[in-house]
Amino acid sequence: MAESRRQDFRRVQKTGGDSFVVSLPKSWVTDVGLRAKDPVAVLVQPDSSLLIVPRRDIRTSSKSEATLETAQGLDRDFLLRHFISYYLAGYDIIRVAIGKSDPGLRGFIREGIRRKLVGVEIIEESSGGILTQCLSGYIDLPLKKALERMAIIAGGMLTDAVSVLQGENTGMSGEVVERDDEVDRFYHFLLRQLNIAVRDRSVIQEIGLASTRDCLGYRLVVKNVERVADHAASIATEAENLGNLSEQAVKKIHEMTALSKKVFDSSIASLLRLDGKMAEEAIAKSKEVLQMEGKVSGEVLAPKMSGAQVASAKLMLESIRRTAEYGSDIAEIAIDLTVAEPQVV
Repeated sequence: MAESRRQDFRRVQKTGGDSFVVSLPKSWVTDVGLRAKDPVAVLVQPDSSLLIVPRRDIRTSSKSEATLETAQGLDRDFLLRHFISYYLAGYDIIRVAIGKSDPGLRGFIREGIRRKLVGVEIIEESSGGILTQCLSGYIDLPLKKALERMAIIAGGMLTDAVSVLQGENTGMSGEVVERDDEVDRFYHFLLRQLNIAVRDRSVIQEIGLASTRDCLGYRLVVKNVERVADHAASIATEAENLGNLSEQAVKKIHEMTALSKKVFDSSIASLLRLDGKMAEEAIAKSKEVLQMEGKVSGEVLAPKMSGAQVASAKLMLESIRRTAEYGSDIAEIAIDLTVAEPQVV
């Protein structure tokens, strides 16, 4: 393959009329398994270069199908996890053959699809099973827009989670935990887009990215945002055990949370704008959150606390700090993506 990495200049030939041709390197044709008259796709890139891809690597219009067979006594969560796996893999049609298994299984799968997935339609349902169609969705909801919405929900969860400490809005903790399902829906939707794009390079531009390198970076970002939402749900749960904190302690927690959220919001913005300076500022602020954790811990922890309350306080502060750390990780990915890929010569 070393030979194919050298610059290979070829002349553009005019074949008559308005048609131009250029020959392909024999070594490349052999490496990708092409033969004479095999079709290839020619894709125009953002930098005006051309990407040549064998047609077999292009996602066709035909629908891919998968079937999940259930068995007596099969764990419901096991089945839902496998359904999600086929969804993430990019299958268009997923059948769930229920047969005479658990009579409540169909309702469980239907509810799981509603809570966890975006773009899945149940097009047929009977006592014997469920037939679903998974829509790609990347035209109506591009990847960056979906990521932005996902991050807004996760950030809002963080703010509302610490408000549970004030006890002014009963039921807020449950609302925050429920919103974690909405973040999971975007998480799975974005992974599906990225998985399809990695297999089909013609989709990369359609979802708003430039290269397969971007797919890897965004895969890590999406996971980090999902983890921020998980920590927000944890904060809301632990905050319910800390209803007797002093006003000063609550204020300090809010300050630490506000800074952590600022790191997270700035990191997402730096990624979407590919702003390296903003990313560096977010990383610097994440270190301030780490320094705050010890000081706030001294304000929050009190001798009169029970063991369970001490544990809840420590877990809550750790989750706030971890949110800033995830933001810092996202900012580092943003910086990585601002660097142009090396030209193969």
